[in-house]
Amino acid sequence: VMLMKKATIILLGLFFCTGAFAQFNNQLCKPNEEIVFAFQVKNLKWVSVCKEIKGNYIVYRFGTKSKIEMQYPANLDSTSWQQFTFQGYMRGGGKQNAAMRFGYLNFYNNDIRYEVLDLWNSEDDKEECGVSVNLKTKTIGMKGNLKSRRGSLVELIYEDKIKKEPEN
Repeated sequence: VMLMKKATIILLGLFFCTGAFAQFNNQLCKPNEEIVFAFQVKNLKWVSVCKEIKGNYIVYRFGTKSKIEMQYPANLDSTSWQQFTFQGYMRGGGKQNAAMRFGYLNFYNNDIRYEVLDLWNSEDDKEECGVSVNLKTKTIGMKGNLKSRRGSLVELIYEDKIKKEPEN
């Protein structure tokens, strides 16, 4: 009986100690956030854009549930919306109307430009998601795994708080 009590206490302790990791779901959003757009890249890390459920902030995260390697911006408040620039477009009507959607979300962190992309067109039914990191001397592109894709950047078309780039 004493051994059972010790085992129960140890198990409860482990349960509460790992609770720190439960703060993020697999797509790196917290319980008070929803996924705007998320996908995995080759190394099984996630690229995620989440927003607070009531729209108080938006955030970009990169990493895994147990290790967030980057979060932008650092301060999660209403000023976060203006630290991103969004460009997007969507047109319905199927293949005969060349239906398409594209969304680009850009931000700068320490003079490095990040661009998350979400693309689809009906003519060849091609879909793409990914992130590019533009350093001064080179650009690193990470293609997203389409099977892991959640949400859509294009939904930001309806978000008034975010800075928008005009369509080209």
